Amino acid sequence: MHGYSDRINHAFAFAAKYYAAVAPLGSGMDYMAHPANVALILARYGCDQITIVGGILHHVLEEAVPDKHPVLERKIADKFGPVALAIARDALEPKFDRRGGERPWQARKQEYLSLLAIAEPRALDICVADEIHACGSTTTALRRLGVEYLRTVSRAGSDQTIWWYRSMLEILTTRSDWPQREMMTELRLMSADLVRSLRQREEDL
Repeated sequence: MHGYSDRINHAFAFAAKYYAAVAPLGSGMDYMAHPANVALILARYGCDQITIVGGILHHVLEEAVPDKHPVLERKIADKFGPVALAIARDALEPKFDRRGGERPWQARKQEYLSLLAIAEPRALDICVADEIHACGSTTTALRRLGVEYLRTVSRAGSDQTIWWYRSMLEILTTRSDWPQREMMTELRLMSADLVRSLRQREEDL
């Protein structure tokens, strides 16, 4: 893949329009930094352009309430093609119920684990890149701000967070059809670092 891609640039512009629109008040560019970092991680692992585009666009769908999906999906299919849309959809965490309410953390993570067991391999690339960035940024914030930070950005406590990464890695280990399995090594190291930070901080309280 060449250094510049108009398609990736277009995906970022699309995300800036639709993803930034649902950003929490005062979050500024920090909110947009997440899809940018996911794209960077995917590129670092040599993922193809369509996977990177899907990785950027999946955040737009993931944060949109269900009644917005039909319009957004039509726009994504028209602008980026049905393959990019399919990859983006396959990587979605089921955050909302049909009425648009946010689902309980444990329930949606349990369903997400079931989806990871059958997801298309390029969608797995996106899911893992997403978790690598989330894990790394959470670890950094914990060291700077303390374990109280976790409660401001997640409904999950320390035990649930530890359970999530362990369960996710168990599922990924079974995916022998996943070409980018080397990504799992980074996620394993980063999640272990996060677990250590959580336990250290709780011992200090």
